Amino acid sequence: MKRTILVCVTAVALSGSAWAQNNQNKEKKPAEHKPAAAAMSEQAPGMDMTKMGPGARKPTNEKQTKKEVTEFFKQQEELGKKGDMEAALAAYDFPVYMVTDDLKGVPESKEYNREEYVAMMTPYYENMPKDLKMTHKPTISVLSDSLVSVIDDFTMTQGKQKVTGRNTSLLVKRDGQWKWKVMVEAGYGGMPAPQGASGGAQTPPEGKK
Repeated sequence: MKRTILVCVTAVALSGSAWAQNNQNKEKKPAEHKPAAAAMSEQAPGMDMTKMGPGARKPTNEKQTKKEVTEFFKQQEELGKKGDMEAALAAYDFPVYMVTDDLKGVPESKEYNREEYVAMMTPYYENMPKDLKMTHKPTISVLSDSLVSVIDDFTMTQGKQKVTGRNTSLLVKRDGQWKWKVMVEAGYGGMPAPQGASGGAQTPPEGKK
């Protein structure tokens, strides 16, 4: 409060001083007042957007990055077919973040460390239907040489059942290898987890693609 009063008093004093000087120099042209933003920019130079953020991290070889990510998806698909969970875990940048919603549209999300993820996913891997098949059509958006966003339109068939869907993920390139970081897929919230699985956003192996 004291500071507010002081600011007001100072403002009034400066206004009075300027008014008095104006009366004494009626013949003089009033001083030109610059906008506050312009005055501040003269005192403190603005940020150089070419040296930070997306301006500084533009992709250097988008074509090559897309090729690498496409190959990454093929490798992950092969591991999924084999049910090789241990090999698949090497492609995760833990902790990973998973997002879904339930059948009523209520969103769910959770961060998983390696131990939590293994506890949740092991029952799914162990009970993977032998006749389950999936195809993928990823659309890759390169954010930088180490960040990629992927939207995947997939088709999943099992026996006479056929389901199409869409999910999205964020991949990061760490130590020269692409890895899963964020996985988002609709409809798995509130599902009862298989025996041995932990709580949270329950997304089966297919959801990570």
